Amino acid sequence: DLDEALSRLDYYHWIIFTSINAVDHFFNRLFHKGFDCRALKGCRVAAVGKVTADRLKDYGLICDLLPEKFTGEGLAAALEKEGVEGLNILLPRAQKAREVVPDRLSKAGAAVTIVPVYKNVAPEGHREYLKDKLLEKNIDMVTFTSSSTVTNFIDMLAIDGASELHDLMKDVKIAAIGPITAETVRDNGLVVDVQPENYTIPDMVRAIVDYYSC
Repeated sequence: DLDEALSRLDYYHWIIFTSINAVDHFFNRLFHKGFDCRALKGCRVAAVGKVTADRLKDYGLICDLLPEKFTGEGLAAALEKEGVEGLNILLPRAQKAREVVPDRLSKAGAAVTIVPVYKNVAPEGHREYLKDKLLEKNIDMVTFTSSSTVTNFIDMLAIDGASELHDLMKDVKIAAIGPITAETVRDNGLVVDVQPENYTIPDMVRAIVDYYSC
């Protein structure tokens, strides 16, 4: 699917990048097929946040659109404001991802082509190690940088119900990178202690430092 999209990039008005991984895998394949950044000459480029936009700069591209809020909702709203009716949009992304961006853009009249370029895979092993650390109360804080990190973390614990999760996480603080991740944390019955105003890892690190400095 990606190779087909790369062969007709002049068909697309916008290319949307929602993660660093999407950027890297997209351009690795682009270069592998013998193209370079000139192949994107007719496309406008949008990124979900500053970190993704900075990675695009590494490939010689400056974003045409960067939302004020670094979330899928913020990106969709910014593109809706630009006007996407009748436009063709390419969305290279993870195999499994939230549908907020393609759904909202499709409702706004755009033709969205979703192209999976990578997939998130939960790590093998470490289950007992992780659980033992929590049981021994050797973890002060857990940091989550996406909703999938929350669900994979809980899956790795192989817990037997919400009460066991609460017991394991008792007195353990939680940092979430942004509102979507924080919502997933709360959906699993846990409390978010730290959430930065800007949804980037450097901002989350600063928020954690501030939290423990108080």
